[in-house]
Amino acid sequence: MIRAFTAVCILILLGGCSSGGTSPVFKAIKGLVFSSGDEGAGAVTNGGGGLTREKITASGLALIRAQLDGEEVTNILTATSLNEGYVTYVSAFQQTITIKGNLVTATRGLGGDLISVAEFAGDPVVNFTPPADWPSQVRRDYRFPGDGPAGIVISVTCETARGQDSQITIVEVTYDVTKMIENCTTKDGTKFTNVYLVDKDGLVWESLQWTGPARGFINIEVLEPLT
Repeated sequence: MIRAFTAVCILILLGGCSSGGTSPVFKAIKGLVFSSGDEGAGAVTNGGGGLTREKITASGLALIRAQLDGEEVTNILTATSLNEGYVTYVSAFQQTITIKGNLVTATRGLGGDLISVAEFAGDPVVNFTPPADWPSQVRRDYRFPGDGPAGIVISVTCETARGQDSQITIVEVTYDVTKMIENCTTKDGTKFTNVYLVDKDGLVWESLQWTGPARGFINIEVLEPLT
């Protein structure tokens, strides 16, 4: 894991874009994914192409891998800003995902943008909560583009349940995790289920999270956390 001071320096460096040539973000991601002479189309197929743990460690970057519901292509995103606990990750295609704790709170450029998520006190996904300490219920307000400055707000209530303990491997590293499940219902009765694979310290290494009626779910894997 990278140290926080080093990470912030990297975020600042990657946050800027030059007026010509390739952006620093794209260069950083391309160096992780593609072998010499193989630049592909910029996307990473399932399995991560040439991505290795050695490359991830050597980069010193905070990284996630994301896959949209119904699509086979995955993308690597790197942290580019840190603001009061909200970390924004960006892909080589300028798509962004913002995460607070372990919760996806905003997306841009993925179709059907999620503007923000307001969590309530004690949200276990935001607050790195060990599986044994998850509350039985959580509430959130999801905000989407719509008429007027307030947009469209969808309020949800989720009943939580603990699943099985297991192990997962993400790019050559194996983690002991517990499956935590949120069975969520909106005020109009729409139902969906979020799934989180959580370690003993409350870090979610992989998740399937709802991002709205237009975009559906997004699968997130943490390749290297921001610490």
